[in-house]
Amino acid sequence: MNEHFPLAYRWFIAKGLENWEPWYLIDDKQSILLPPNLSSNEFASNAFNLELGADFDVYLFARRQDRDDFAFFVIHDGKIEDKVITAHLSFSKNREVNSPLTYEQIEMSFTRWIRDVVLVDLDDCMNEYDLKHS
Repeated sequence: MNEHFPLAYRWFIAKGLENWEPWYLIDDKQSILLPPNLSSNEFASNAFNLELGADFDVYLFARRQDRDDFAFFVIHDGKIEDKVITAHLSFSKNREVNSPLTYEQIEMSFTRWIRDVVLVDLDDCMNEYDLKHS
């Protein structure tokens, strides 16, 4: 069994819960069986580290389809942890915050991210027009 990714993330993908409009998960049932490809979304990881001055690496696992909001797992000691940070990236190649982001500041888990970010955003997107045209 591949345990490179947090259990809750693997569970959601295994159940086919990958698209939470406006959010979608980057991985699928096939990619979570393999070791993570840390260079596949390097553009977002590099922007994250530069703009937020983080003292840790990240793995991009979700993106909001209507704007440049990204969700990342924290990588600590070479392992993807169940610690999530969401960031709006400007790709300005400049630090966007006064104080660098530290590992100790990240407390949100994947399931909490689903509850506190994804479901809130999903609720804002629900309307009759979308329902009739899906």
